[in-house]
Amino acid sequence: MTQAGKIATPEQLHTIGARAAELITSGQAVGLGSGKASHAFVRMLGKRVREHGLNIIGIPTSESTARLAREVGIPLGSLENIRQLDIAVDGADEVDPKLNLTKGGGGDLLREKVIASIARRYVVVIGEEKLVEHLGMKFPVFVEVVEFAMPVVIRSLATLGASATARMTADGQLFRTDNGNPLLHARFDPSDKQFLHPDILDQNIRNIPGTIETGLFLNKADEVLVANFNGTVGTLRR
Repeated sequence: MTQAGKIATPEQLHTIGARAAELITSGQAVGLGSGKASHAFVRMLGKRVREHGLNIIGIPTSESTARLAREVGIPLGSLENIRQLDIAVDGADEVDPKLNLTKGGGGDLLREKVIASIARRYVVVIGEEKLVEHLGMKFPVFVEVVEFAMPVVIRSLATLGASATARMTADGQLFRTDNGNPLLHARFDPSDKQFLHPDILDQNIRNIPGTIETGLFLNKADEVLVANFNGTVGTLRR
């Protein structure tokens, strides 16, 4: 298990981004994830496009990723004309031994889950600190909701054992995702036995009227590239 308090360095994320970029071949439609590790991948993929003439189309999972992709020269498409992605590369907040994920710390979980759903191959890039024994150990479950229903969703999450609060911006305003929706942080006790069956927990949350999507990504990752603290890159496969 990981060493307490340590996080992957920018150099380690650069290394893992380069490794992930090597998975991409010309002619592919590629999902571009959000977050530090994913953005390291996007930068290295842009370098391959510029220096080696890699012919690809990228579909970004967030406005910030779209801006970065344009800056580094990755051509972008849309879901209007791309039905399936050959591969998607994204990050995660937590990864359990079955390669289930907690995502949403960056606020982009809905678009990320849409991209994951249409990718033939879904690759996750993380620092070693993101490996956990079970989901919910370090992060809350992030839940994107309809603003009108937010009080109802918060009360319903309480019946499931979670203390839920809305994410706020640094200046005290309600945080909104790129889709214009609020994001809740549903904090469960890390020892909550519901995390032994995250599929049931996910469904219970999704059944709450007003819930749009959760940050529980279950049975989606095909492989996980891990930037280890010792400088190596490990690969986990489902």
